[in-house]
Amino acid sequence: MFDAHQQAVDLANPFKRRLGLVGDINASAELFRRVLPVSRLKAMDPDRTWWHYGIASRIGSIVLGTWILPPVQIVVAEQYGLSVFLGYAGEQEIQQGSQHWSCCSNTCLILPGKPLSIETSLFSGLAFHLDTQHLLKTATGMAGLSQTPDSWVKSVHETPGWEPSREPGLATLQAMLRQVIAMAELQAGSSQSLLERLQLDDLIYRLLAAMIFPELREESSFERLIHRIEAGRDSFDELLDFIKSNLAEPLNLTQLEMQSHYSRRALQYTFRERLGCTPLQWIRNQRLDVARRKLQNPSPGDSVASISSDCGYRTQSLFSVDFQQRFHIRPSQLLREARASSRAR
Repeated sequence: MFDAHQQAVDLANPFKRRLGLVGDINASAELFRRVLPVSRLKAMDPDRTWWHYGIASRIGSIVLGTWILPPVQIVVAEQYGLSVFLGYAGEQEIQQGSQHWSCCSNTCLILPGKPLSIETSLFSGLAFHLDTQHLLKTATGMAGLSQTPDSWVKSVHETPGWEPSREPGLATLQAMLRQVIAMAELQAGSSQSLLERLQLDDLIYRLLAAMIFPELREESSFERLIHRIEAGRDSFDELLDFIKSNLAEPLNLTQLEMQSHYSRRALQYTFRERLGCTPLQWIRNQRLDVARRKLQNPSPGDSVASISSDCGYRTQSLFSVDFQQRFHIRPSQLLREARASSRAR
């Protein structure tokens, strides 16, 4: 039974009957850290006795933190993925870089994992973390696609955040999200194992994917997306073509960001998701593949040094080490064998 502090008793919260009183601010910070990487939690009025009602609970793969708080300041460190904030009463002001957000009753915020600071009034709300890869796979499956659209990858890695509660067309989705969380709270009191089997966490991911990616909601946008994918090329393919055409030039992540308009994080994610390696690993392998073809079919003036330079290597020694690790033969030996074979013909 919820036995509330007099300031908290009238505040709405779906977990109210199970919220526990935390009377020590350090213990409150530890409870927050089960959901968010909180580096600082400070009461706005340090002269008053600390109180905080909260609970950290699990809905499948989602760890959800619910709380009723007095006025506080919170500093949250960077983390991978996205954070979802739902407000039920009161207000919290969130500053993240140049972005400012207000979370109050009936507000839903989906924010990137960059550092942020929060100042609250007397506030009731909850927060949970979204795994980016899980979100993208969920959205891709909902769309019936074999690969995740580049625009979606860029969206989740470069977003300043979303406030779907402000969009009239998303009111139903947000209401459904709150209902699913309330359903999970009711079931958690009787059977945690059944709650796991109901897979409500998957439903939460699907609802949030529909909020984030408009193509999943709008038929015309979805049709345009399918048309682009069926055409067989996207901005990532164009980036690969650029790399292949410039292997002789120095290439680094900064140049790839400028060429593609991907962020560094989005580049790393997309290369691993689609090619199974980092951008620089893929570039190195492309250079070595070109070098092997040149060594196997040398022109009269070719040498190991000239070929390594043509393939973007600044030193022959590094080229030789990379080549031997990849193909288990020295480039000089492969060149000699190719020339001997050519003379024999």
